[in-house]
This record gives sequence, C-alpha cells and structure tokens, in this order.
Amino acid sequence: MDVLIPVALLVVGLIIGFFAARFAYKRNGNATPTKQAEQNIKALMSQQASHHLHQTKQTVEAIEKHCETLQQQIADYETLLSQTDEDEDPKVPFYGEQASTYLRNNIKGREKATEKVTPETQPKDFANAGSGLFVGTSGQSTAEKD
Repeated sequence: MDVLIPVALLVVGLIIGFFAARFAYKRNGNATPTKQAEQNIKALMSQQASHHLHQTKQTVEAIEKHCETLQQQIADYETLLSQTDEDEDPKVPFYGEQASTYLRNNIKGREKATEKVTPETQPKDFANAGSGLFVGTSGQSTAEKD
C-alpha cells in the first residue's frame, strides 16, 4: 500500500499536468493565429481600400469629362440661339409657304377634274335586260350624247 498511494498521486499529477499543459498550449497557440488572421484581414482591407480609391478616381474623371462635354454643348446651343436672334431673315424658307402653294395647286387641279363630271346624267341601269348598254343598239348612250 505504501507504493500504491505515491503511484496514484503520480497518475493524478500526470493527468492534471496533461490538461494544464494542453490549456497553456492552446492559449499561447491561439494567440499567434489570431494575430496572423488580424494581419491578413488588415492587408485585405488595405487592398480593397486602394482598389475602391482607384475606381472612385476613374468615376470622378468620367464625370468630369461628361461635364466638360455638356458645358461645350450648352455653349454651342447658346451661340445658335444668339445667331438666330441677330439674323432676322431665315436662311430656310418657312414650310407653310411651300405647303400652301402646293395645296393651292392641287385644289385647282381637283376642281378642274370635278368640272368634267356632269351631274345631270343618270347612272346606267343594269337591272332590266333592255336598258343601258345591253339594249342591243349600236347608238350612243344618253350620257355620251350630252
């Protein structure tokens, strides 16, 4: 029995030492990967920030180009407006003048065409067998006689 108590105490000491060493190793071992992970995250964030700044600069340059183009177009438009105010005689004739002349000529042509039609003659009747063109006579019809 004298030997059994020291062996039991040795086994209990080894078990307690094993768990104490394991706890201490995990504590020191976790500190290093945590610091490494923090450094990796910081490096990644700095890369993303530099990429974001680069894209922002490109966007600002594109907006500036669009603004310059817009300012040039506004300046051109203002010069066109000032030129039309100074010039009282338009270089291109007004469309209405051409349209009214065209309509006047076409209406006169239609009136001439309608004058040829005589409203006094009656239309040909094809209802009866002996009337109109089918009478069988070689003479002129009443519409052609007038």
